[in-house]
Amino acid sequence: MNRNTSIVIVILVLVVIAGYLVWLRSKTTSIVSPQVNQQEEVTPVPTPSTVASPSATPKAEEATGSTKAKSATSSSTGR
Repeated sequence: MNRNTSIVIVILVLVVIAGYLVWLRSKTTSIVSPQVNQQEEVTPVPTPSTVASPSATPKAEEATGSTKAKSATSSSTGR
């Protein structure tokens, strides 16, 4: 036999073995029955209520115009 024939025979044997294993696996798979999910009982948790305290009052401050907003221009951006 020449080399090409040997390679073809080896490939065919491997394909037959793989096909047999797939067939055998399909015959031996067990049927899985669906499992019933048990629902857990959810108990409501009381949420704490928030009460405003007099010490948490924000201070009113006025914004001052002492700072100027800088705008980015093409000359100020670096490359």
